[in-house]
Amino acid sequence: MKRLVLAGINGKMGSFLLAGLNNHPELEVIAGVCQKEDLSRDIPVYNDLDKLLENEEFDIYIDFTLYDFAYPAIRKMIAKRVPVIVGTTGFTEADIAKLQKLAKKHKTKGIIAPNFAIGAILINKFAAIATKYFKDFAVYEYHHTAKHDNPSGTALYIADTIKQNEGALVEPVYGMRLPGVLATHHIITSDETQKVELIHQSNNRHSFEEGVILAIEKLSDIKGLIYGLENAIDID
Repeated sequence: MKRLVLAGINGKMGSFLLAGLNNHPELEVIAGVCQKEDLSRDIPVYNDLDKLLENEEFDIYIDFTLYDFAYPAIRKMIAKRVPVIVGTTGFTEADIAKLQKLAKKHKTKGIIAPNFAIGAILINKFAAIATKYFKDFAVYEYHHTAKHDNPSGTALYIADTIKQNEGALVEPVYGMRLPGVLATHHIITSDETQKVELIHQSNNRHSFEEGVILAIEKLSDIKGLIYGLENAIDID
């Protein structure tokens, strides 16, 4: 049984994940983290990470919060040699490099992923393949109105994937916030003779839940801290 701590437990994603993780026969959320402490719950909720580490024993720290909280929290967990799974977005390349260096120093591991939906990982892979044949790309994303970052971390990640291939060009990444939308990413590329569109839509949050559980299962197979769930699974 893997004992988990879920940061952002009262948020939209966190509260949804809580049920999914606890329904898994080999996983148990034993504590949560959010702004307001409530230790009287069946699953105690902390707002102080030092207090959490002092009072609870757990195997994995999962973070779906906001960047300003997540970055120092992940540093603290890595320094304590606690494996991490992070769905919070907003990390820069410099942030990732520093966290990876810290994980190597403390000999711990983890996965930071801008998106845990397998379909979103696949269209990113397909976009990389498309750069071998097309040069001009545009990336659009549509999310619910409560999403904080704009453009989304996934859209920026896709754009970075495209730009890593020599000669590929990406127009500015377009982010839209609309009621009734959960998460959609749309890649368009074309030349003088044809157009290709790649679209991934998360119909509900189960698409992310499946990826988080997969990440937990893959943790034992990886070394260090990796960025992008595709780097922990075989999608070649």
